Amino acid sequence: MPASKKPTPRRLLVYAATVGLLYLADPTPAGLVAGAILVAAGLALRIWACGHLEKNRLVVTTGPYAHVKNPLYLGSFLITVGLLAAAASTGPRGRWILFGFVPFVLVVYFVVYMPRKKKTEGGRLEAKFGDEWKRYDAAVPDFVPRLRPWRSGDSRAFSWRRVFENHEPPMDLLVASLFLLVALRPHLPSIG
Repeated sequence: MPASKKPTPRRLLVYAATVGLLYLADPTPAGLVAGAILVAAGLALRIWACGHLEKNRLVVTTGPYAHVKNPLYLGSFLITVGLLAAAASTGPRGRWILFGFVPFVLVVYFVVYMPRKKKTEGGRLEAKFGDEWKRYDAAVPDFVPRLRPWRSGDSRAFSWRRVFENHEPPMDLLVASLFLLVALRPHLPSIG
């Protein structure tokens, strides 16, 4: 099994949380609409980012990378919050998502995951790209996008070829399937 596919504690936690989310899902029409909007925005951002990304080859500064340093993480965050919004409710099952999953995800994401990622990725990119990375790092925010794009001088255009090279479509199908399962949860056989 390739190293990128081996189960890690983080992956196992994500799988367990996904199963828990599906088990506890108690969607409401308003939650599904809000969730669908967030999931769609997250997927669109991820596709846009992958259409510019040339991982480990250069400092990407075009497309969403001109607004925010981590558009893939931001897109994944929007997807996660959208799935949680779609699955949560004030009912007995949905409350576990609302008052358990949501705070847990926010704390883990912003207190544990993002600071660790910034330290390891930032150090690796600075070592690889030097001053070019330092200029970009100083000009573009990590997570909350700047409204006006930072102009690096690069004119790279979006490419569907890069979207596929970055293996984004399978992720998008997985997310869409997960959202559909959340939406259909009230109509699926009950486990407990």
